[in-house]
Amino acid sequence: MASLIALLLHYRYVIILPIAILEGPIITIIGGFLVSMGALNPFIVYALVVSGDALGDAGCYIIGRWGSPLVERHGAKIGVTKEKVEVVKEYFHSHRRKALFLSKVLHGIGFTGLIVAGTLKIPYRKFFTVCFLTTAVQSLIFLLIGILFGHAYTTIGQYLNYYTAGSIIIGVMIGGYLVIRKFNVLIQK
Repeated sequence: MASLIALLLHYRYVIILPIAILEGPIITIIGGFLVSMGALNPFIVYALVVSGDALGDAGCYIIGRWGSPLVERHGAKIGVTKEKVEVVKEYFHSHRRKALFLSKVLHGIGFTGLIVAGTLKIPYRKFFTVCFLTTAVQSLIFLLIGILFGHAYTTIGQYLNYYTAGSIIIGVMIGGYLVIRKFNVLIQK
């Protein structure tokens, strides 16, 4: 974390966007911490973080939409297994907006949902609207956390790890429930 803060202090805004594409929450909190110290402008940090997250979401959508063979071959390496994709697809068919929202807020498994949204060819305008609105609110919350409590960034980082682990557990439980439900429907036929 100290090296990331040093990088941000040295390169300032230039490095925020690329990091936000990959890891938005922690860079937003650290950016908020640096805002509280007067080193960064909150409006620029917010705009860069939201833009970076939107670019990351678009990348996931593109991978799903046009990279299905690539996902099938190499998806398991990044946690996008066939089983996860099938569970998410089933949920997407009945709850598109809710599934997109959950894909954004459940860190750790969310990118699978964003890729599946592309695979299902959900209209990009709908995809972007839900993802962008969720990102805008989430980023504002994380920026405020950074501004108010940024001095405790290592502790916050640990809590984000717990949140990610909890999200994965909840995702697996939802997936297991959907698989069992589908299995019961097949048995009853």
